Amino acid sequence: MMTRAQRVGREMRRQLGLQGEVDAEAVANRLGCEVVTWPLLTLEEMASGDAIAVAKRLNPSWRRWVVAHALGHKVLHPGNHAWMRARTQLGHRLEREAEEFAGALLMDGREVAERRLLYSWEVAEYFGVPDELVRLQMPLAIE
Repeated sequence: MMTRAQRVGREMRRQLGLQGEVDAEAVANRLGCEVVTWPLLTLEEMASGDAIAVAKRLNPSWRRWVVAHALGHKVLHPGNHAWMRARTQLGHRLEREAEEFAGALLMDGREVAERRLLYSWEVAEYFGVPDELVRLQMPLAIE
C-alpha cells in the first residue's frame, strides 16, 4: 500500500511531467525555493524559509536525493521542524515521510517496468539516485 507521502511525491512527479532523472533543484525553483551549497559538516541539508542549504560534500546523486528530501519536508511538514524535533516524538516519522516523498518524486515504478530495469544499480543509474536508497525505497513505490 502506498503511503500519503509517496502519493504526494508521485502526483507531483506526474503534474510536473517528470521522467527519468529529475533535476530536483529545478523542481525546488519551480516551487519557489532556492538551493544553495553550504559547508555543512554533520547535516546533509537544512531549510529556512524558501532556502534549502545542501552540504557541499555530497556527490550529484546524493545531492539530488537530499534536495528532494528537503522538498518533502516543505510540502508535507510546514512549520518549525527544529521546534517539533525538540518538543515532540514526531522526528522519526517526519524523516521517514520525507524519504518516501523523495523516492516517489525521483523514481517511478512504471518507468522501471517499461524499461525493464532489473537491478538496483540499473534503477539508480537511470534515475540518478544512490543505489542504497533504491534498495530501500523502490519496493514501496511500485504499485
